[in-house]
Amino acid sequence: MDFGDLHDQAWECRDGADQAEAYYNQPLRAKNRELLDENLALKRLLRENGISWQNPSAKALRRRASTRLRSLGSSATPAPQRPLPHLPVEVHLKILYFALTSDHPIINPLCKSKPEHLTTQERTRPNQIAIHFLATCRAYHEEGARILWTNNHFLFTTPLAVKDFAEVPAQFRREIKDVTLRVVAKYYDDEDRTHRLPTTYHPDFKKPHKLRIHMRPKERTMARRGFRAYAWMQLIDFLEALLPPHQESPPTRRESKAVRRLSIDQLTPRARLFPNLERLRMDFVDFGEDILSFPPGQLHDLACHQLGRSLNELVLTGLPGDEPGFRVSTELAGLIKDEGLLIDHAPLMASQKQGIRHLPCDDDKCHYSSRVVRAMDSDHMRGHHHHDDHHHHHHDDDDTIDFPTAPPEMGEPPEHNAFSCRTIWKRRPVKLDDPTEREWELYDRISGLPWDDVEEEATMLDDIDSDGEGMECDNCGKTHPGAILPQDMMDLYDDM
Repeated sequence: MDFGDLHDQAWECRDGADQAEAYYNQPLRAKNRELLDENLALKRLLRENGISWQNPSAKALRRRASTRLRSLGSSATPAPQRPLPHLPVEVHLKILYFALTSDHPIINPLCKSKPEHLTTQERTRPNQIAIHFLATCRAYHEEGARILWTNNHFLFTTPLAVKDFAEVPAQFRREIKDVTLRVVAKYYDDEDRTHRLPTTYHPDFKKPHKLRIHMRPKERTMARRGFRAYAWMQLIDFLEALLPPHQESPPTRRESKAVRRLSIDQLTPRARLFPNLERLRMDFVDFGEDILSFPPGQLHDLACHQLGRSLNELVLTGLPGDEPGFRVSTELAGLIKDEGLLIDHAPLMASQKQGIRHLPCDDDKCHYSSRVVRAMDSDHMRGHHHHDDHHHHHHDDDDTIDFPTAPPEMGEPPEHNAFSCRTIWKRRPVKLDDPTEREWELYDRISGLPWDDVEEEATMLDDIDSDGEGMECDNCGKTHPGAILPQDMMDLYDDM
C-alpha cells in the first residue's frame, strides 16, 4: 500500500551504506590518509631532486649547514628588528575572548557537516571565530583552547560528531553546561514512490510535505526491503555517544597494579562525555505522525538507567503527537532529575532538497507545553508519603542510592495564594533560542503541569465540605484548597 495515504509505517533500521561511509570518513582514519599522501608527495619531490629520503647522519647535516652558511655570504646584514608594542595580559585575554567566541552555535566542531543537515543560513554563514589564534604561540593556544571550548554553544547533527568530541580534553568538557542535538530522520526506499509528511506536522503546511528519500537498490538477500527509516535508532546512537568515553590517558604499569589491588567500592566511575551537563535540547526533524513504529527497548535502558536523572532541563522539539512519540517523550523524561523541567515544542524544522528549512513558530499556532518531572518524589514530599520504594521504579537493592534533585531556582518568585506543598515554582525560558531570558511559572507537583491548567481539575478532586473548606493536607497537616491527595489517590497517579 502506498505511503501517500499514510497507511504504511517505516521499518526502523541502520542503513549499511551510511555506516560504511561514516567508518571510512572517521576523522582519525581520514587524517592518516592525508598524512600518507603527504609523505608520498614529499618522497617524490626528494627523488626528483636527487636527495635521499632516508634519515641523514649528523655529519651530513653539519656539512649541509656549513654549505648553506657559505652560500649566504659574510656581507649579508640582518634587517633591523623593531620592538613590538607591549600590551597588558588583560588586553590579550579580551582579544582572545572576542576572537574565539561565536554568536551562533558551532556545528560539529571536530568533523565535517553534511549540507543536508544544515539550514541555508548555516551554510552561507561566514567564519564566526578566529581559530588561527591557537596556532600563534603556546600561551595563546592554552588560553584560547579554554575560551573556545567553554564559552561557546555546540550543535551536533550526527552521532559520530558527538563521539569525536571525546578528543577534547576532559577539563574543558566538564565546563560545558548546555548542548543541542539535531536528530534528522533519514528515510530509505528501494522503489520509486513518494512519501509525504501530513499537514498535521506543522500549521504552516497547507498541503502534505514531500519527504527526502534516499534510494537504495534492491538486494537479492533476506534483508528487509521497502520503506525504511533511521529515526529512533539514530536517537539511540546519540544517547550512546553521551556515555563515558574511553580513558584518555592509560595508566602506567605501576598504576595498573595499584588499580588491581583496589576493591570495587574504591574504584572511581568513568565520567560521561559531558559530566556536568545541565540542559539538553533535542530538535527532531521529519518525525511525522503515523510514520514511525514504537522505539526499540534500548531507549529505556539508556535514558532511564545509564543516563538517568542527570539533567536539570530537557527541551524536545518536533516529536510526533502519536503513541510512539508519547512513548519517546516519557522515556526521555528519565534523563531529568527530580523536580526538573521538561519542555515539549512543536516542530521547528523540516528537510528539503537543499537542506533544512526553518518553519515559522507562532505561539498561537505552535504547540508549546512544559511540565515538572517527578516533583512528588523529591525530599520535600517524602515526610509522609515515602513509606516504601514502589514510587521509585528504578531503585536497586542498595538502599544507599540517592537520586539527585534539580537545584532550586535563584531569586524570589511572585506571591501566590497556593500552598508550597502542592505547588512548585520554576523559571522556564521565554524563548527556546535564548535560555537566559526566563519567567516564573507555577506548577502542580502531582501532575507536573502548570497550575493554571490544573487548578479547576484539582478543585474537583478535593473533598469540599459544606463550608467550602478543603480537606486536611497529608503533608503539612493544614486545611486548604488544593491539598495533597491521600495516598490511595497518589497510587492511582503512579499507575497512570
